[in-house]
Amino acid sequence: MRCKNTSVILIIVTTSIMLSSISGSSFKINSLNSVKNENDYFYFVQITDTHVMNKQFDKYEEYKQNFMRALEEINSFKIKPAFVTITGDLVEWGGSDTTGASNYKTLMSCIYQKDDQLFADSGLTIPIYTTPGNHDYMWENSLKNYKNYIKSETRYIIELGDVSLFFIDSGSNYYLEPWDWARVLGTGLFDEDITWLEEKLGTSQSNKKIVLMHHPAVNDRDKLGVMVDVIARNRENFIYLCKKHNVDLVLAGHTHRSVVYDSDENTYETYPIYCNDHSTLFVQTDDCKQDVNYRNISICDGDIIVHDCINIDFKPVRKNNLLCKNNIILNSYILKNIILSKLYRRTPI
Repeated sequence: MRCKNTSVILIIVTTSIMLSSISGSSFKINSLNSVKNENDYFYFVQITDTHVMNKQFDKYEEYKQNFMRALEEINSFKIKPAFVTITGDLVEWGGSDTTGASNYKTLMSCIYQKDDQLFADSGLTIPIYTTPGNHDYMWENSLKNYKNYIKSETRYIIELGDVSLFFIDSGSNYYLEPWDWARVLGTGLFDEDITWLEEKLGTSQSNKKIVLMHHPAVNDRDKLGVMVDVIARNRENFIYLCKKHNVDLVLAGHTHRSVVYDSDENTYETYPIYCNDHSTLFVQTDDCKQDVNYRNISICDGDIIVHDCINIDFKPVRKNNLLCKNNIILNSYILKNIILSKLYRRTPI
């Protein structure tokens, strides 16, 4: 039975998922006890570009409050996510000075920490995993404050059942050429990053692979035909590696918009998107700085499912969002309000 059933009965399920973790010297490996094979179900939440600032820079704490609203929404889900990812630009600027440190202190006041592991909830059941963005480097082109407060490697792996997630740092702002400034490029992946990624992808025993970084690798082009807002170094090598090693999904932020590409720069607008039907998909998720967005990613029946980016201030009733096996629907706004089971027919993708 696949998640692509033509119909599904919606019922409220209150089961939660628990995540336990162990650390490695160069990367983290985590195991989800309840996930044992490719037919097991779980999901996680991606948020990105929170850009939190200390109150001395953000008088009304707008960005902090938006981040907290996103976490409150995620914590309200009846079925808890396995974990939350934040794909860069955690703070408006990080760097190494005291002002960047104050921004991280404000960020840390929104979340929980135990034994260097971040959590989204007070019960410490929803881990948070991060990767840095270009704003986490600013202004001194340093990740000192990021490493001091987040206490995370910049390259590591999370393994859950038959799924591996590869977190990698896509770098700071790229200033090599003045005309690149307007294109908001990231420095990208250095040769040692590519070597690390190729080794880890090549030796991974998982059938499903997801890469997470801040800058996208595929995006729109400007009037001169040059791709904007992407990684400057090793972009094509990275895409080649993803295709060679059958990476299902690359999750990014940075652009503050929601869009899905393939390596040929085709876009996909109908959700949910089933990765088994496509080659590597390159997903950009909208920001949590101003519009309070998040995206859910489901793993179900051996497939990775990309769901629409949700803005918590705009919640239309959607028949086809986050439908999965075992009659489960995850959207919190439906979980909170549906009392009666109702039969819906999915629209073909």
